[in-house]
Amino acid sequence: MPDTVSKTDNFLKAIEKYAEEQRTKIQSEAEDFKEKELNKAEEEGLREAYVLIQKKMSDINTKIASELSKAESASRKEIFIKRQEISDKVFDKAKKKLLDYTKTAKYSDMLRKSTKEISSRLNADDVVLLVKEEDMKFEKELKAAFGRNCEVKSSNEITIGGVMGMSQKMGLLADETLDTKLSEQHEWFYENSGLCVTE
Repeated sequence: MPDTVSKTDNFLKAIEKYAEEQRTKIQSEAEDFKEKELNKAEEEGLREAYVLIQKKMSDINTKIASELSKAESASRKEIFIKRQEISDKVFDKAKKKLLDYTKTAKYSDMLRKSTKEISSRLNADDVVLLVKEEDMKFEKELKAAFGRNCEVKSSNEITIGGVMGMSQKMGLLADETLDTKLSEQHEWFYENSGLCVTE
């Protein structure tokens, strides 16, 4: 009987040892599984966090770019307005000086010279010379300077001064008005004044 007890003890010990080995193996596998799952979850969490961070960064960059664009646009608009104000002041002063010039003796000389220039370009018998209302007082001088038959009329389109000639037969217009000459200076002024808007 002692032999049976000893065999039973050995059998029980062998079962306990096997059970312990199995328990240790299962625990080890469980720990490995748990660690893999945690690593996977951590990687997925990091991936999601990265995607979220990238989206936030993109949103922030878009917002900054939009705000910069709005600020740049507002600044550019302000510069354009300032440039226009300066230009308007310059041309208002120039217009005033030209109007003052139309009250001098030199102005009538200029009208005669301009009329001769128009006469050389419009060689027709239906020429109409246009001047501002106040310059109708020079009608006789202008007809004499033209040298041929012509008509002199006032035009509301001429506000500063000078003379314009037109011929229906030739289909031509010769503009020697101070209004047009001043207007033509706008482009030159923008190109040469240094008042420019840059990128």
